[in-house]
Amino acid sequence: MKKQKYLLFLLVSLCTLVLVACGGDKANSGEKEVSGDSSDSGETYELNANFSASASSDFIKQVAEPWAEYVEEKSEGRIKINVYSGAALGSLSSGYADIEAGVYEVGFIIPGLHSDTDAFPMTIGDIPFLLQSPDIVPKVLGPFIEKYGQISEDVTYLGVTSTDAYQIFGQEPIKSVSDLKNKKISDSVAGRIELLKTLNATPVSMSNADLYESLERGITDFAVYTGVGAIGYKFDEVTKWMTKVDIAVSNMPFYINTDALESLPQDLQDLMLNDLGPKFNQLCTDMYTATATKNIGTYEEHVGANGGGVYVPTEAEFAEWKAPIKKQMEDWVAEANKRGYEGQAMMDYYVELLESAGVEVPK
Repeated sequence: MKKQKYLLFLLVSLCTLVLVACGGDKANSGEKEVSGDSSDSGETYELNANFSASASSDFIKQVAEPWAEYVEEKSEGRIKINVYSGAALGSLSSGYADIEAGVYEVGFIIPGLHSDTDAFPMTIGDIPFLLQSPDIVPKVLGPFIEKYGQISEDVTYLGVTSTDAYQIFGQEPIKSVSDLKNKKISDSVAGRIELLKTLNATPVSMSNADLYESLERGITDFAVYTGVGAIGYKFDEVTKWMTKVDIAVSNMPFYINTDALESLPQDLQDLMLNDLGPKFNQLCTDMYTATATKNIGTYEEHVGANGGGVYVPTEAEFAEWKAPIKKQMEDWVAEANKRGYEGQAMMDYYVELLESAGVEVPK
């Protein structure tokens, strides 16, 4: 009997030693359960950020990479951002689904590319000739999104920024909207496409990566793109003229996958929402504002040697460009009502924000 008790004692002792050893190995391995407690300060959290810009672009060099460095510094090394360029993890057209599903954790959801989803209210910012500069977008579209632009619970809003204004590039300047008649023009955002249709052009939807080849091969007559981006894509090699009409900016609400955000300790969640997210948007706004004028000047210098340049329409010509905008605003309200939104109330609030920012709105 004593022998049996002794054997039992040895067995229990052995099991205890094994359990303690296993627990010690786990603790020493650095593995931690995410609890939302700031005590998890030894953990490093990696987030993938996906962007469509090329690796050598101003966006990557002046926004994405400096932001990654800022995140690491402000989080004291606890958050690491892996920057992917050239849409390596997915195109902008699938951005909503990709961030929602966690294909990558951080990136843009471009409203105009997701107008068939609950991102529709944000497409109000794509109506041409209203938002023409990135510095006013946070003042106007920011409050609008806070009020009307909440989308899936699977993504969390980190703020909004935008590109510089879109221009038109081709082998000749557009001196009258009649010059657009039956011309094939590449674009991808619904608001601008509707404008081009109204002006009797033939919009052709294609990705940014295909614009250079389409111009080089004559697949399209013109391309609608930004001054900043045109230099990155070397439009000066395949076009001679930019018609500077400042059609609109491309609004870029910035999101993080909600599960990824909530996997961070609470102090890092707060840091992301109150500091890191706003910092990204500020870097982006500053870059596009400062770089647009410089890049347009660079384009003009490059094409000048071939007899090209930058054409700025006269005031009378601009009036022709802007004539359809009131109708587009009315059409947006009608579509919003059709989808079950309070279209007119949304438009009234948007107009109020625009006028507060000093934007002249068609009556």
